[in-house]
Amino acid sequence: MYIMDLHTHTIESGHGYSTLQENIEAARRLGLKYLGFSEHGPAMPGGPHKFFFMNFRCIPRQFGDLTLLCGVEANIIDLNGNLDLEESILQDMEYVIASLHTHCVKPGTAKENTDAAIAAMENPYVTILGHPDDSRYPLEYERLVKAAKENHVALEVNNSSLHPKSIRKGARENIITYLELCKKYQVPILLGTDSHFSESVGHFEDALQVLHFVDFPEELILNGREDSIAFLRNPMNRL
Repeated sequence: MYIMDLHTHTIESGHGYSTLQENIEAARRLGLKYLGFSEHGPAMPGGPHKFFFMNFRCIPRQFGDLTLLCGVEANIIDLNGNLDLEESILQDMEYVIASLHTHCVKPGTAKENTDAAIAAMENPYVTILGHPDDSRYPLEYERLVKAAKENHVALEVNNSSLHPKSIRKGARENIITYLELCKKYQVPILLGTDSHFSESVGHFEDALQVLHFVDFPEELILNGREDSIAFLRNPMNRL
């Protein structure tokens, strides 16, 4: 039983279709213990203004047995690995996912993309690298996985990337490649739904098929471990 889904979106993303309350209700129906609220940073077209992330104090964190964590999916905005929110905001997030999106940064070479992803992982507030599976951003996976281990960052296995209509082409093959390297170097991964509609919250079926295919060790899957919350939390906001 997996107890958390930390990569979810709402109508506030500009391209989601459910409210935060609807996501919370879906997570509770599934029996999740932790739900992450990780809206896109402001560089994403239609995304919320930075003020949105400065008002999380008004959101309750406990809904029965479900704990809500308020974070962000920050956009990598250049090949130097800079993010679209300043440090003063990132340090207040409960966790930070960093991701490459074509609307926010033009893809470079495999070396340039990998350099950007590693620089983002070196940001002290980033604990998750989102969907490093998109063939539009070729990556040097062995170098990426080693850097994730060095920086104590989890690599995401994104269920949405595996949807038949996903725009991230080649995702399954890329995910298999870095899962094998994560096994080799003992790097933890995090399953994320990347939900943009409440009914997909907590559903990792496509990702689980790939994990089964590569015989990925359960102990490296953070979603099933209560103690992994301490690993994934922003260092400024550890439990």
